[in-house]
Amino acid sequence: MEFSQRHTLVGTAISVTTMATYVAIVVVRALTDDLPLAGVAWQGPMLWCVGVGGAVYAAAYAVMRSRHRGERVTDERTDRIETQAEFAASGLTSLGVLAALVMLALDADPFWVANTLLIVTWLGSLVGAGVAIEAYREGLDR
Repeated sequence: MEFSQRHTLVGTAISVTTMATYVAIVVVRALTDDLPLAGVAWQGPMLWCVGVGGAVYAAAYAVMRSRHRGERVTDERTDRIETQAEFAASGLTSLGVLAALVMLALDADPFWVANTLLIVTWLGSLVGAGVAIEAYREGLDR
């Protein structure tokens, strides 16, 4: 397995774990405190999960990259795969940003706006990772 494919898989595992943790914290708080989701103190868990997830990802990347010190880890194929993955992810992310703007214009609760941005951005990255993983396994032309 080449570096970029491993890097994508590790990043995906970290992001799924981080998002599952955030959702679990918010849902458990809502259930135990008998509150609607929008009434839960969500800001801290969101910031902690994003921060810790980013730090774990950075550390994992540094460790993986150090194992390939002095080696070339990208090539033309990898660049094309990453471009294809970013293109796939950007469509969903753009729709999420548009949805958040509409929600703000309609004066929606900040909980829903922030979580829409978080979840759609995460889903966009998940779609991009899926496209990249498929391209690494099956090739670019599928």
